[in-house]
Amino acid sequence: MKLHGLVILFVLVLAMLPLTGQAATSDWEKTVEAARKEGRVVIYAASIGDAKQLLTKGFKDTYGIELEFILGRSTELVKRMVTERSSGIYAVDAGLQGLTTYFNQLRPLNVMVNLEPWLVLPTVTDPTKWRSGKLNWTDKGKTALTFCATTAPYIAINTGMVKEGEITSNEDLLAPKYKGKIVINDPTIAGNGAEWFSYIVLEAFGKEKGEKYMRALALQEPVITRDQRQQVEWVARGKHAVGLGLTQSEVVKMAGVGAPIKFVNPREGLPLTSGPMNIMVLDKAPHPNATKVFVNWLLTDEGGKLASQGSGYPSERVAVSNKSFDPITVPGPRDVLPGEEYKLAQNDMIKLARKIFSLQ
Repeated sequence: MKLHGLVILFVLVLAMLPLTGQAATSDWEKTVEAARKEGRVVIYAASIGDAKQLLTKGFKDTYGIELEFILGRSTELVKRMVTERSSGIYAVDAGLQGLTTYFNQLRPLNVMVNLEPWLVLPTVTDPTKWRSGKLNWTDKGKTALTFCATTAPYIAINTGMVKEGEITSNEDLLAPKYKGKIVINDPTIAGNGAEWFSYIVLEAFGKEKGEKYMRALALQEPVITRDQRQQVEWVARGKHAVGLGLTQSEVVKMAGVGAPIKFVNPREGLPLTSGPMNIMVLDKAPHPNATKVFVNWLLTDEGGKLASQGSGYPSERVAVSNKSFDPITVPGPRDVLPGEEYKLAQNDMIKLARKIFSLQ
């Protein structure tokens, strides 16, 4: 009787196992159905290149749901969100933002949800599907996840104006011949320029030497611009010989059509960055089901491939090839994103940049 009872119990357990998968599938299908009724996802995003168009089309083709991207400088988008929320307007579902904005502006507002419960597709939650063998959470609260990352080459040259091997160190930029020939992405606001400035001061040289270097660089009379595309065009067309803190996707795009522009790798090394390729979901999202479907799709191989292809950032998904990227930009096994302390110090770095480049 005992053996017979065990056999019956075993059979019942086996019979129940497929139901778990069926239940999960059913829940997902219900979420997708509700998502289609909501019809769209509204996303605040920093500069993501062609990823906007590719993701919008890919998601619409797959699920019939619209993606509405509101693009802009991260600082400006956060201000807009705060203003809207103070008026009781909750218009945004998710964000694709850089970690500087995340740590310094968004997280202190406590407006992001724990993202882990939103991830339900097995291919997303399986750690073996990710290059690092785990999901790349940015914080203990798991309110943001990095899905693409790259080394951040920050020096680009016009190859017709700068010879091969002429710039092997940041200190080479202090040569007299580069005076008036350098354009910098504005380091006094959150963005690529601030990332470049922070890395040089905090990591490449250390604060004392780094600050001294920046003061010497300011004497080179660099042009400061906030127009990221224009900065790349200026270098590509020879108006400036060197660009610092450029938007990687724009450089890749320009070089891809044959423009004489390329990144160089200085001996001080390169930081690793995820740029805006960090997904986060805001509380009180107006389209929660559509947002859930988008987040899961974005983190699959299909979404990851489009995001990587359009943004110029190598994918963290194992199955998404990074062979099309310049080897200089593909993270190695020892590369890691800067930690929270580094990111939190960037507000001070922005203040320092304003002080140093105040006359530019």
